[in-house]
Amino acid sequence: MATNKHAIIRYRTIDRCLRDIDRQWTWRELAEACKEDIFAGTGSSVKVSERTIKYDISAMRSNEILGYFAPIDYDRKEKTYYYSDPKYTLTESPINKTDSQLLQDAMSMIEQFMEVREATGIHNILTKLESSLDRQKKKSNPIIQFDHEVDAPGQKWLYKLYQLIKQKETSSIVYQPFGRKSKSRIISPQLLKEYKNRWYLLSYDHQQDDNRVYALDRIKDITPSISPYVELEKAGAKKYFDQVVGVSVIKERQVEKVVFEVYGIQIDYFKSKPLHPSQKLLRQETGQATFQIEVIINYELMSELMSYHMNLKVTSPTTLVSEMKRIIREMKDRY
Repeated sequence: MATNKHAIIRYRTIDRCLRDIDRQWTWRELAEACKEDIFAGTGSSVKVSERTIKYDISAMRSNEILGYFAPIDYDRKEKTYYYSDPKYTLTESPINKTDSQLLQDAMSMIEQFMEVREATGIHNILTKLESSLDRQKKKSNPIIQFDHEVDAPGQKWLYKLYQLIKQKETSSIVYQPFGRKSKSRIISPQLLKEYKNRWYLLSYDHQQDDNRVYALDRIKDITPSISPYVELEKAGAKKYFDQVVGVSVIKERQVEKVVFEVYGIQIDYFKSKPLHPSQKLLRQETGQATFQIEVIINYELMSELMSYHMNLKVTSPTTLVSEMKRIIREMKDRY
């Protein structure tokens, strides 16, 4: 049975009728009510047959896909349908077994990902939904393992910052860069970004009158601020990191075409997982391929390129080639 728009209207109409205990409902009366509601909701004039009503009632009783499990009984003497449980309604059964399992799977992933007390709220919602189906939630072993520390510094701020961005609220943060004293900043948080298993926050900094990126593991405290919220253009916040690898956006630098050669089996790796969305394959021959990306050169880019060791060689621009050579010389001197 196709659960189309008309079918959904019929289920709701049958539910509404059977909750009206002051009337008796034959299949004809249910069909007429369904016909009227379908016309009111869609403008379509349709005939609802006895077979359709009986099929709908059967589906509402036991269909595993719908998951309603409606307690619909039939009075053979009066030839009418009624709820054996007068308190029952479809709205008390908002999710079916499939939905419940999907929620369980999602919850398992969230538990592994967050491991913070804010996940309790999601647990409570899930429990309320499942209680309407009278099913006991079972704890299952995780089947996905994320590559992050569950107690990583800064991760505790994720939920709070998420809510601040959602509610568009300005905050005062205490921020301590590595090797320096902590300082207070008034910020309008805009976007959360993960990179290399660490979380970063794009914000409008009120004192600097400019955008700034803060690492969550260096935030020591977050408190409310009375300063008005300053919102970046949605496109601006969304695309802020588009021109870089990582999170360091060096504003005085321009986007450049970075060309590099990749050797051996790493070629397939770069094809399946581009270094940057702008990546293009310029040419390929046996055992060697040349790629190009258009980015702002920053520390993260150089670190990423260096991580491929002898399997990658930067050929352009010359400034980046010189910088890579300098880094390699200093590495050699350390050994």
